[in-house]
Amino acid sequence: MKREFAVLGIVTALLVGLGGGFLGGWFVPPPITTQEDASLLSQIKLRGTLKVGTSADYPPFENYNFTLDLIEGFDVDVTEMIGDGIGVTVEWSDIPFDSLIGACLSGEIDMIAAAMTYNEQRAQQLAPSSTYITVSQAVVVKQSSILTITHLDNLTSYTVGVQSGTVMQDELVALGMTVGVDLITFARADLLMADLDIGGVDAVYVDEPIFTAFNQTYALKVIFSTPSEPLALWTRLGEPELLYEINNVILDGYNSGWIYTAITKWFG
Repeated sequence: MKREFAVLGIVTALLVGLGGGFLGGWFVPPPITTQEDASLLSQIKLRGTLKVGTSADYPPFENYNFTLDLIEGFDVDVTEMIGDGIGVTVEWSDIPFDSLIGACLSGEIDMIAAAMTYNEQRAQQLAPSSTYITVSQAVVVKQSSILTITHLDNLTSYTVGVQSGTVMQDELVALGMTVGVDLITFARADLLMADLDIGGVDAVYVDEPIFTAFNQTYALKVIFSTPSEPLALWTRLGEPELLYEINNVILDGYNSGWIYTAITKWFG
């Protein structure tokens, strides 16, 4: 609403001349614009940084590299290109996945880049970008497991692990599974996969690239996959200028081919 008042002030000033003037015997001062009134994109350019939240435990999308002391992955490469497109540097925050939406709504971060699947519930809270990649979800078990299923609802007979705040958790809760009983939630994907390896859960439900990444550490196999679903980057509602810049970089990534290079780099 403040931005709308600022626009009204600009129109009034134009009517009486730049720099203010007299209208019907009244002095009309020039409009005053504060950083709070400015669009989020303008604020980002002014401060010189794009504040991005992720959950750095989800390779190959984002993962903390202790050797290099940095967060790396496919989402990181895409986001750094967005920063370049805007002309600012990216400031990363490692936040638990189920706290990312709240962090974006509160203004702690400007954008979420965390392999976050598009769904209507999220789109009512935040603005999604264009789809930047699609992935399947997979039910994963240990290589030695004899568990087999033909449909997702077959999982209700077993103890299943998911990362908290994900669409995978929502799907299994909708099937009647109870958090803390037959559905065990984990704040981080690495803890989830480690618990599967030691037998803490019978199966886990994750994005399929997560299986590929952790299969290099543990002996795993996929027993069920879903059709591909779109992933989006997310920012606050009512910020079309920033959303345009984000989408423009994604479109350029596919038109120029650099996004295919990043896909090959991180997914093989």
